[in-house]
Amino acid sequence: MKSANKKLVAGILAGAMLTGIGVNAASAKSVSHADKHQRPAAMQKGQMPQHPPVQMSADDAAKKVHDTFGVDEKEVKSAIEDGKDIRDIGQAAMFANISGKSFKEVMDMKTDTKDWPEVGKDLGITREQVQDKMASMQAKDIAEKAAIDENTAVSLLKNGYRAHDIVAAGVLAKAANKDIQSVLDMKKINNRWGDVADQLGVDKSVLKVGPGPQEMNGHGPQGGPPPADAPEAPEEPADK
Repeated sequence: MKSANKKLVAGILAGAMLTGIGVNAASAKSVSHADKHQRPAAMQKGQMPQHPPVQMSADDAAKKVHDTFGVDEKEVKSAIEDGKDIRDIGQAAMFANISGKSFKEVMDMKTDTKDWPEVGKDLGITREQVQDKMASMQAKDIAEKAAIDENTAVSLLKNGYRAHDIVAAGVLAKAANKDIQSVLDMKKINNRWGDVADQLGVDKSVLKVGPGPQEMNGHGPQGGPPPADAPEAPEEPADK
């Protein structure tokens, strides 16, 4: 195997967080022309921030894709060894999972003249299916980090809470033997999760959950449903 393929920029789960019909993932390769179809128009509430790329071997990357999407591990490894872009691999795995096709079948549909939006259309994949898969994957990741069940994670995301806040509240709630919603209610716009930990009598070190540039003890806009008396956002002007 070529030395350039021995280590891949992984972050498979984050890379699988699709927007529309595209993959937003780090890659060891240069950004391709397909990126114009892969960038989000706007980050949605509750979406996880991206983590720094993690160097991962071809074997480990193939297993991660298999574990995440249920696709054939050998087919994935073959694509990696053939030098396929990790973004395309993540995209093909996602579409294979949704459509029921094999990873190789979907991977082969992507050509120089056919981009992923067109492949998705040929497979009959809808934006709603992609969004549902994104939400499911995100909820699973949050549930593992926050020590809560997936249904609770999904419910909190739908209520507008950020993934970061759900995880912080989850680990604090577990440490303090509290209900996660009551802990979420303690986080305000002008305090930190570290302040909430102090209020609960919990060591702040529990807030160090996994890799990432975010500081879970830091300030930040609190997610979640707006107050009942909050003013409504102005409507977008109609197109002329």
